[in-house]
Amino acid sequence: MRLFWTSFVLIFLLISCQEKKVIREKKIDLKEIRKKGKLTVLMENSSLSYFEYRGKKLGFEYEFMDTFCKSIGIKLEVKIVSESADFKKDLVSGEGDVIASNLVIPFKGDKDLSYSEPFYRTHQVLVQRSNDTVIREASELAGKSVFVRQGSAFAERLKYLQYEIGAKINVKYKKGDPIAEDLIEMVANNELPFTIAHENLARISQELHPNLNISTKISFIQNIGFGLRNNSTDLKKKLDAFIKTYCASPAYAELKKRYFDYLKNEPTEFYIQKKGQISPYDAVFQSEAKKYGWDWKIVAAVAFKESRFNPNARGFGGAYGMMQFMPNTGPSFGVFPGSPAEVQIAGGMKYLNRTYVMWKAVPDPDQRMKFTLASYNAGPGHIIDAQNLAKAAGLNPHVWDGNVEVMVGNLDDPTYYRSEHVRCGAYRGHAVSYVKHVFGIYNGWR
Repeated sequence: MRLFWTSFVLIFLLISCQEKKVIREKKIDLKEIRKKGKLTVLMENSSLSYFEYRGKKLGFEYEFMDTFCKSIGIKLEVKIVSESADFKKDLVSGEGDVIASNLVIPFKGDKDLSYSEPFYRTHQVLVQRSNDTVIREASELAGKSVFVRQGSAFAERLKYLQYEIGAKINVKYKKGDPIAEDLIEMVANNELPFTIAHENLARISQELHPNLNISTKISFIQNIGFGLRNNSTDLKKKLDAFIKTYCASPAYAELKKRYFDYLKNEPTEFYIQKKGQISPYDAVFQSEAKKYGWDWKIVAAVAFKESRFNPNARGFGGAYGMMQFMPNTGPSFGVFPGSPAEVQIAGGMKYLNRTYVMWKAVPDPDQRMKFTLASYNAGPGHIIDAQNLAKAAGLNPHVWDGNVEVMVGNLDDPTYYRSEHVRCGAYRGHAVSYVKHVFGIYNGWR
């Protein structure tokens, strides 16, 4: 019996030591990071943190951290974290070096995290549908159900808001740990009544979902920063110094403009003149399309959908020009923000044709064109992900209508975008409606 208890105590102590070893903060600072040559940043798959759009890596926090890494001569590595509880665990264990997920810097601090200097300031807003009875004051949330991510700053805010208004708010959580952007999508689709989000993210989402109302403030201004290990003191000093300098620069002002304050296209009247002219650039569309054997009207339909034939248009993430090239894509096709309309059309035609060639495995010409248009809008990566999902679901991966388009529509659902078949993560754009609209315009012209 004595031997049994001795063995039991030894096993207990061994397990205890192992548990302490798991939660012990790993010592990794700037010296070690420079040695490995990369900074691993833990991010959400969201419009503020990190996402892929038209084949390019984007995100407000991603571009911020990428600029920081370039300033100190190391590479940026992104690790997408799906479960909220994993952020701190991955940081402490050394799997990541910085958390970038729109973190609110708490007043009392956090014993598990060190926070950088704030790099952005925003407030929380109620996200609701504008066609419903709109809640104007936070006190009107009494007795209402509000869905937020468990353990988030929004859940914390609602806890204190109940004391402030002297009434209970039904704080609800969805299974699967969906992020704020997923919950906004559910509100827009009439699946949930309300959620809470930071105003900067809500503003981006409202561009995609005009039926949303985000005017009701839920909090005062809050500081947003990055999370670091407590023992990464040198890294924190370097990052804080960069934040102070960069946030005062024109480059930072331009970054904010690309994500939060980009110029909206001024709608221009859509008309066909008596002589059959579609745009002021018909001759250019015809000339460029002829080089590749295309019907010029499909290219014109893309330009109309993208910018209403506006060569000076600006869009989300820095997209520019009549064909809405992304900053990292346009130069590859000889198109820059100041390029003449003729150059923009030529570059757009070349890009469309290259994408069309990529989908040569799709036998039907109309279906192939729809894959091409969807890829132009969303980037090929998301469409390939949808193909893989379609194949796994028993659908035809070479047919857009009723098959791959269904899975593109599902890429905003965590159940799908966290699947083993998906490489590029969530897609919350409108490629499905984009294809329908462009084809609709084209069919009206031909």
